[in-house]
Amino acid sequence: MSWSSTLRRPSTLIAAAVLLAVAVIWGVTLARASGPQSLDDHVTAVASQLQCPVCNGESVAQSSSPVAQEMRSLIRQQLASGQSDDQVLRYFQAHYGDTILETPPRQGFTAIIWLGPFVALLAGLFILSRAGGEWRASRAAGDPPVPERDPAIETLTEEERRYRELLRRELDEQEGFGGPAGPARRADAWG
Repeated sequence: MSWSSTLRRPSTLIAAAVLLAVAVIWGVTLARASGPQSLDDHVTAVASQLQCPVCNGESVAQSSSPVAQEMRSLIRQQLASGQSDDQVLRYFQAHYGDTILETPPRQGFTAIIWLGPFVALLAGLFILSRAGGEWRASRAAGDPPVPERDPAIETLTEEERRYRELLRRELDEQEGFGGPAGPARRADAWG
């Protein structure tokens, strides 16, 4: 199959269009994010990275508590004086501890939070690869053939086979399977 025929397929064209749309959306988002920010937007961005110490599940940017208002005012002062986002965050982290941060640092005990999903993913991939290897090995060795006939019937003695055949004939006669179509019907009924 040549590249030109692959590029003409509708599925390839749709995939290319989706990739182009995603690239455009990412480009516009990055352009807006890297553009100049007002001080209010900058304060909100930093305040959204801090948890409100008196509110449950709210950031400093979302909370209307007096403590959060004071924290936003302090953030505004520090940013206006030229401090970076990291410096402001470290200031609050030094005063309140790691729990003030919306995103825990990737060091110490909280590294487990960041590494846990990757370890679980690797363990899952390892288990799947082992199971797949065992499955392939069993397929390569060949599974035992499935018998076409019932092995219990093949182990019947000659006398048991005679009785079985006699029973089939009697049942055929009682149910009207006699005549020229008898053996075919009997095979369907007993097969």
